[in-house]
Amino acid sequence: MKNRLLLAVFTFILVSCSQQKGNNWPQYLGPDRNATITDAGILRQWPENGPDKAWEFPLGPGYGGAAVYNNEVFVLDRIKGESDVLRCIDLETGTEKWNFTYKAEGELPYPGSRAVPVVDDNYVWSVGPHGHFHCIDKKTQQSVWSHNLLTDYGGELDNWGFSASPIVTGDLVIVAPQGEKAGVVAYNKLSGEVVWESRRLTGYRFHVSPILGNYGGVEQVIMTSSCVKGDGFTTDEVVSFEVQTGKELWSYKGFDSFACIAPPVAVDDTHLLLTSCAYKDAYDPVTIMLQVNKEDETFSFNELFRTEEAGCKMHPPVVIGEHIYLNNNHRVNEMSCLNWQGESCWPEKSAPGFELGAIIMIDGMIINQNGKNGDLHLIEPTPEGYKEVGKASFFTMKGSQAWSPMAYANGKLLARDNEKLVCVQLKES
Repeated sequence: MKNRLLLAVFTFILVSCSQQKGNNWPQYLGPDRNATITDAGILRQWPENGPDKAWEFPLGPGYGGAAVYNNEVFVLDRIKGESDVLRCIDLETGTEKWNFTYKAEGELPYPGSRAVPVVDDNYVWSVGPHGHFHCIDKKTQQSVWSHNLLTDYGGELDNWGFSASPIVTGDLVIVAPQGEKAGVVAYNKLSGEVVWESRRLTGYRFHVSPILGNYGGVEQVIMTSSCVKGDGFTTDEVVSFEVQTGKELWSYKGFDSFACIAPPVAVDDTHLLLTSCAYKDAYDPVTIMLQVNKEDETFSFNELFRTEEAGCKMHPPVVIGEHIYLNNNHRVNEMSCLNWQGESCWPEKSAPGFELGAIIMIDGMIINQNGKNGDLHLIEPTPEGYKEVGKASFFTMKGSQAWSPMAYANGKLLARDNEKLVCVQLKES
């Protein structure tokens, strides 16, 4: 009887934790920053016309995806050439509840927002494409503090501007200005005061978002820095910093990516996955699995595999058990599945390509968005081969650029293109 009671309590805790995570998608790539969530009960197959659309909300051109917290959707929009607009939208109805607008003049060749906000109970932190960094109070809908990452840390805007999304851990909010003065910076999330700054990293592209990982029992901020052609730097680096102090823990210089956008994936407390499709001096793919070791205070690496047959440009792979699912880009434009030896499990050209669209894993199922036409594809992941079990069209693409990361909360998927944000009901109504 006692064992049954303990099992019931344990099961309740597991289900409660899963449901709590399923209720929020508070940042870029979700609760654990890996485009994966364990919420149960989504449709395992879609009807012929796809799942129901709950609502849609008009947006200007852009690439910034949504965050969701307590049934509120937060997305950064942009009024072309004039200002950035953080919008708060009701998840159930699609009605805008409030917005915060600030002046941000100028325009980039690919216009619109890039980064995803990060949200907690009281505040939203958001980085605009021109480097404006705001902490916004959800009650007053006003900025508590702000910085300009470009003027504070230097650098030169390229076509993509600031694309790196902030991350919150404990009392800190961490961003990656990738400037001439610092690569990664941690602020007190409430006061906006700088807590620590890293050195300048080897490149100063503003594309990659930092992630968190725990290796050797040490909480770390992990950051990829692309090398920049022609500026005297010949290699990139993947660097780790202690979360609370900013102390540099280790640096790996074997990635060789000159334009990395997809962040690393902290697979577990031993393995780190790197991917890019801008390898060495060409738009070629590469994916690397590192084993991160710690002895005393020293970190070291074992390269478990390196494959030049698979690599992502914008969106990191999802890892399910001992298999890696990813959308290859550029030279290899198809979805693929790798094992932990870096070998492809699927026959070549047996799966479609999804251009620069996002990938997300919900309750053991994968959803891919086609970056060219915006279509959504429901996929049952299996190393035996590509298995699509649903497809839906919610977008009439004009710009052929549905490149934003998706979000999921409370049974609803959020995806966008250059015209609108769409909310799709993934559970039975």
